[in-house]
Formats: sequence, structure tokens, C-alpha cells
Amino acid sequence: MHKTLTTLLLAFAISSAMAQQSVPTAQDIRASIAGEIKSFNIPPEKVVRKKNYTLWTGTDSVKIRLYYGSANQNLPIIYNIHGGAMVAGDLETHDNISRVMANRTRSLVIAIDYAKPPEHPFPAGLNDCFYVWQYINAHAAAMGGSKSNKFVLGDSGGGSLAASLQEKLSQQKIKALRPKALILINPATDLRAPETSKYSLVARWYLNSADPKNPLVSPILSSNFSTFPPTLVVLCGEDELKPHGVQLAEKLKAAKVKVNLFDIPNEDHLGGLWSAAHPRAKQAIDAAVNYINTNAKPQ
Repeated sequence: MHKTLTTLLLAFAISSAMAQQSVPTAQDIRASIAGEIKSFNIPPEKVVRKKNYTLWTGTDSVKIRLYYGSANQNLPIIYNIHGGAMVAGDLETHDNISRVMANRTRSLVIAIDYAKPPEHPFPAGLNDCFYVWQYINAHAAAMGGSKSNKFVLGDSGGGSLAASLQEKLSQQKIKALRPKALILINPATDLRAPETSKYSLVARWYLNSADPKNPLVSPILSSNFSTFPPTLVVLCGEDELKPHGVQLAEKLKAAKVKVNLFDIPNEDHLGGLWSAAHPRAKQAIDAAVNYINTNAKPQ
């Protein structure tokens, strides 16, 4: 299957660095990813309602967007942590997938635009994700969502943050904030990647001076996977990050956590295809929707 522009761009970044040529800036990567998604020209679905908020974390502001897939109250909540090679993506790039997930699960999707490197390296983005997750739990009913029927969804770099969020909850022993389930699409869970990886440039930006062995950076190194919620991991056969998801699933299973592993052969990293809700991402979208709908039912 042909590679997306995002995959090719990151490959160029590392090859250029190795050849001591000029490398893309964060702004270049952001513009390229946003441009790729826009180029798919997939019209956004209508949702029942959409609202934008800006929250103050105590040190900075963070934007979130609420998508209502139903006019009912007490809706399941999906916390959507977007991907984008760690440095890119925002509320606009992942607008389509947020709308689709809201409609197909009849849920309240809450998307976040977290701080990104190199301007804001670790732990800024994770801190934003943690703050908003606390806010969601404190204000779920007021927003029309369920207090207990909450899911965390993350793709690619957002999958890394979603997994790191579970590790942060585990370290702080906050059982009350554990989501009902976790959905990871092509997650990056190990930032100890070799320098030959096409993701090493953005990983260095994200890390800055942080230790890649810190489990909040590389959640694959968690010391207590038993605190993680039931998890769906969606993988792609040609994706360089596939081993990350496989290893995470194995560790969760060893910790007696219920895991669903969904593998899409002959497909590369979904990236912009997922965020745009492109037909090529249909299998991944269907898997996520079915998993949420099944787990959102009263047990």
C-alpha cells in the first residue's frame, strides 16, 4: 500500500539529517500534515452540536472542542487525544474523525489541542492531557456526559500520550479517574528508538532533556500494567510502530488486562488517513466504533 505524505516527510527528515542537509522545521511538518489531510477533500459530517472552550490550567491555556453525536444527556464520553508525529495536529486536523466517532457511537467526543514540541517539550503535552482529563471527570454531567462511561482514544503520537496518561494515573494512584477503556491507533509507546528511525527527529524534539526510559515518556516501561483499563490496540502490518503496539498488548495481557488486538495487514501508518476519516482508515474506524459501542453498553 502506498505511503502517506506524513510517512514520507518523516523519512526525509531523518535522511536529510544524516546527510547534514537542511531538515524540516516543526512548522514545515505541521503545514505538511495539515495540507495532506485537507487534500483528501473529505467533507465533515454534521453533528448535533459543537462547542469550543479554552481552559486555564494554572500555567497556560489549552483549547478543547466538544462534539455531540446525540441530543440526549448522560452520553458516553470519548476523550480524543490527536496524533501528528508528536509535533503537529490540532482540533482542525482531527475534526473529521471526532465528528465520525461522535455520530457512530452517539457519544460526546472531547478533543484536545495540547502543547507540542519543540516549543513545549515533555512534559507539557502530557500535563495538558492530564489537566483536561481531570476537568472532564469533574464536569462530565454538566457537559451532558456520563460520569462513569468514559473512554480515552489516541492515535499515533496521541496514542503515546493516551498510554502515558494511564501511567500517570497509575503513579498517582488515582483509580477514580481510570477510563472504562483505552483505544490506541498505531500507538508510539517506546521513545528509546534507534537513531535510524524516521521518527527520531520529532522524538528528540519531544524529549528535549527528558530521559526516554521514564515510563511517562515511554509507557511500555510501566512497572504496573495491571492498573491500565481494558484496551483495544489497532496495528498496521507495514507500520514501523507496529512492534510498539504488539509489545504493549503482550505486557497488558501478562498483567491480566483484557486486550483486543486488531491488525490491518498490508497497510502503513494511518496518520492523516485516520484523522480525515478516509476510506482507507475504515477498518480502524469500524474497530474503534464497535469496541466503544460494545463496552458502552451497561454491564
